[in-house]
Amino acid sequence: MSIKTNELQKITSLTGADTMLVDTDAKGTGRAPFDAATEFFKDTFLAGGVPYGKELTDSWANLRAKILAGNFAGIHIGDYKPITLTTGEVVIMEVAGIDQYYKCGYPTMIGHHIDFISRDCLAGTKVFNDTNTNNGTQAEPNPWRASKLFQTLNDDTTGVVATLPADLKPCIVEKIALLERRFSEAGALESDTGWDWNTMGKLWLPTEVEVFGNTFWSDGDAGWTGGGGCNLQYPIFYGGAKHIIKGAGNGGGRCDWWEASARRQSATNVCYVHYHGYATYTVATYAGIYAPLCFRIG
Repeated sequence: MSIKTNELQKITSLTGADTMLVDTDAKGTGRAPFDAATEFFKDTFLAGGVPYGKELTDSWANLRAKILAGNFAGIHIGDYKPITLTTGEVVIMEVAGIDQYYKCGYPTMIGHHIDFISRDCLAGTKVFNDTNTNNGTQAEPNPWRASKLFQTLNDDTTGVVATLPADLKPCIVEKIALLERRFSEAGALESDTGWDWNTMGKLWLPTEVEVFGNTFWSDGDAGWTGGGGCNLQYPIFYGGAKHIIKGAGNGGGRCDWWEASARRQSATNVCYVHYHGYATYTVATYAGIYAPLCFRIG
């Protein structure tokens, strides 16, 4: 019988003074202090990135009930659940973060949740905007909420959200986040002017920090790029590129894909993930970029 590492029985009685038996090619067999276990696992099991997990067989309704109760037993980063859109497109949804932003938020605290991000991107390229701007508007000062891509994903009639399976739709909640603000009546801005608690929609994109754990091209000088301290790398992207590099459609060849972050020192560029696996940017109208499917159950 074969069993995956993430299906092993949970150990609950370990303390910092305990040791555990480990074995590596470089150092042989020995005991590692439990306090050092995190670094050990980073250097071994997660050296190539989060492994592909098991399929979650619970219905979306049952899964949501467990999440709301704070019961994540048997659910691990990298586990997945396939869905089929009403268009016939198959999408593999992976557990990207478990209670990633639990207790964040204002004025209402974010409750228990799991954020799912698709293993590959949705089929078909998508522009971020019809014009080369990464600014928000007076009504929607956040660049992501003001974008055409936000509407492409979230329009209740014509958007991707309208094609989700009927059993999934009631289980999705909007992603509340600390969003960058970039708008001025005086003209286009090349940097953020602040941040606001707001929703990213039922369908959203991760920020540059949520993918790479750092601000490479997004505006981080003032600490509010996509959410400041409430903007954290999703565990699924840690330690390797296997989940960062995505295909053009389920099982497709690797592709460029959009993030939700505007580029710093630019009024026209938006951040995206290059199909080679690195962080980069381009104009908002660039037509050769894809988008993953991302949603929150909670």
